[in-house]
This record gives sequence, structure tokens and C-alpha cells, in this order.
Amino acid sequence: MRADKRILMIVNEFPPTGESGVQRPLKFLKYLAAAGWLCHVVTPKQLPKTVQDESLCAEVPSSAVIHKTPSWGFRGKAVDQVARIRFQGGQSALKAVLFRFLLAINHLIFPLDKQIGWVPFAFIYSYRLIKKHKIRNVYIAAFPFSAFLVGIMLKKCFKDRIFWVADYRDAWQFEPIFEEATPHFRQNIIRYWDKRVLRHCDRAVFVTPGTLKTYTERFRWLKNKASCITNGYDEADFLDLEPNPASADSIYYMGKLYDLQRRSILPLLQVMKDMELQLPLMHVGTINEGAQAAIAKGGYDFYSYHGYVSHQEAIELALGAKINLLLINDDKQSEDVYSGKVFELLRAQRPILALGPARGVVKDLIEITHSGEYAHLNDPEQITAALRKLLANPENYGSDLAAIQQYERQHLTNQLAKLYERI
Repeated sequence: MRADKRILMIVNEFPPTGESGVQRPLKFLKYLAAAGWLCHVVTPKQLPKTVQDESLCAEVPSSAVIHKTPSWGFRGKAVDQVARIRFQGGQSALKAVLFRFLLAINHLIFPLDKQIGWVPFAFIYSYRLIKKHKIRNVYIAAFPFSAFLVGIMLKKCFKDRIFWVADYRDAWQFEPIFEEATPHFRQNIIRYWDKRVLRHCDRAVFVTPGTLKTYTERFRWLKNKASCITNGYDEADFLDLEPNPASADSIYYMGKLYDLQRRSILPLLQVMKDMELQLPLMHVGTINEGAQAAIAKGGYDFYSYHGYVSHQEAIELALGAKINLLLINDDKQSEDVYSGKVFELLRAQRPILALGPARGVVKDLIEITHSGEYAHLNDPEQITAALRKLLANPENYGSDLAAIQQYERQHLTNQLAKLYERI
């Protein structure tokens, strides 16, 4: 029996909010609507991030009904201010004390995340929509993970009258440095609510086989209702696009530069400096003050930051790049994580320099598709060898489209839709 083609999507990060996390639920919405689904979306009026991409609004289907709610969650500017204080905290004893105090308050008041103030409004709006439109299918995207609390409350109210898919964009209690960065009491709170989400949802979806395996090994009873739907690329994003010549003679990086402890561009920059390459490194996306200061201190004049650009512009630059750079966190947990950008870079069919942990799923993917070279993020010798290979024979690299079609967004959305099919 086909699923009833009405769905309620509860999504905190939604256009015009930018950055990569918006892409997954937006593409699901786009292709569900194209397949004839009537989609209702509950999202906050106030944006949770300052980074905006108005071009993404054009991808929201005209048939979708968007319900914008109030929220007591942190606004984008407040989130940025917290990050700024965090960077400044180590610059003086007074600021260090202030940072530790604010961090302690954060742990106490926001044990799940800073968007928990949206939960009551999202629940009220969702409850009314389900009652009014007799909606059975419910989809909730994380991040933020606190959005899953809405699903728990809806499930308690409607029980089997709704079918709820919890989409884990990240591994909540198994996140990198979770135990190192999170106080013990907060770890217990998160583990408690994560387990309750898994108990109450009808299906749990994870973005990598590794995360799926981690959860199902920890919770054996989850195996029968857990599945993996990876991130991917949207073929429609590449239609009628022309390579942007601005990146033609550059190594091009689109993404974030925040945590230089786990995802550092500095080893690559030093290698390029030592090799005396006459090759610019062009960065579009977002960067924090700490990363900017570290790069400036190193005197890497060939690095240039161009700010945040629209998704279309970012792809056009990737299509024109001499080499596309992919950075992955260098930690154990990231070995099983596909960066959201990797699939778009594969589709761009330009040589890829991927830097990350010594081993992992991205390394395997790069090698299987013959799309580039992979090196350990903090190993200058490996980075040097990979760069030399890419520059010597760039024509040897470029993924076969037939080999990556399984990651196309429409195909992935079909996988999601099948979860709602019931006998």
C-alpha cells in the first residue's frame, strides 16, 4: 500500500538560513513535493544562524506550506557572540574567567542545545496541523537535537496515528570529543534523551553506515527500525552552470574553518609554503577569528578568504577549480563520517585533495571513484606527495558519474519516502 502523501516536516535550519546543514531537509522537501506529496513545514521565524543564502528560497516548492513559529531559541547573532567570547577567552585572565563562567551557565541552562526554546512553539503548531489536516507522516531533522523532543511529545499525544522518522544528521551522544568537551552531568542528560528519542520514533535514519553501526551495536533493539540514508548531491544544482574562471588556477576550499585542533588547514598551508607553489588557495564559506589569526600569523599570503557566497556560486567555483580541497576532522569518530561536501565535489569532476584521519569512509570513497588523492590531515609528507601527484597528472582524476548516482538527492528522497510505506 502506498503511503498517504501528506507529511509534516519539522525543520529548525531552513532557508534563508545558509550553510551545508540546510541542504538535506531542503532537498527532501523539494523531491517529496515533486513526487506529489503535500508538505507542511514547521520552522522558526527567527533564524538560528547569521549566515544566509537567499538563493535557497527558490528551491522551496510553491506547493509546500511553510508555517513560521515564534521561538525562544538563541538567535544567530547571539550564537556568534558566544563563539566570539569563546575565542577571546584565552587572551586574558579576566576573559578566561568570563568564558568559563558563561560556559558553565550554558551547560546548566542549555543541556541539550541553544535552540531548545523553540520546542514548545514547534510542538503547539505541529499538534494543531496534525489535528487539522489529519497528517500521519512526520519527519524531524536534527540539528538541533532538541527538535526531537517535539517528536516525543507528538508520539505521546497521537501514538500510532502518526509515523515519525527521526533524521540524525550527526551522531548525538557519539559526536567527536563528546566526552572530553561535555560535563558528566550533561552527558547523562543527553544520553537519556537520545535513548528516549530512539524508543519513541518509528524510524531512526543516520547519514553514514558507521554511525548506524555505532547506534545499533549500542542499542541492539534499534536494529529493526534504523537505516542509513547518506548525504548527496542534487543533479539539478549542476544544470546550466558554467565553471567560474576565478578559481581556475587555484586550490579551492568551500566550507568552514572553525576548529583548528581537529580540522586544521595549517599543515597544508605550511606544505604549500615550503614547496613554494605559485598556486593560490581560495576559501569561500565561514571562518572564525581564531582561524583567521592563526593563518595571518603564519604569513600564508597565497591564502585568500572570500566570505560566504550562494550555493550556486560555490558550485560554479568548484567546477572551475584546479584542485578542490576537502577537510575532515582528524579524530576517531570522523573515520565513519561523510562530509556533506564530498558528494558535490565528486559530481564537480575536478581533482580532489582530501585531508582527514589516517583512514575512513571518505578515503575509501575517494580511492574507489578515482576522484583525487587522500592524505592524513596532519602528515606533511603525505600531503606533499598527494599534491605532487595531483599537479603532475590532473587529467587522471575525475569521478565516473555512473559510480556516484546512488548519492543523487532524488534517489535518496525515494529512500526516505519508502520508510513511510506501510501494509
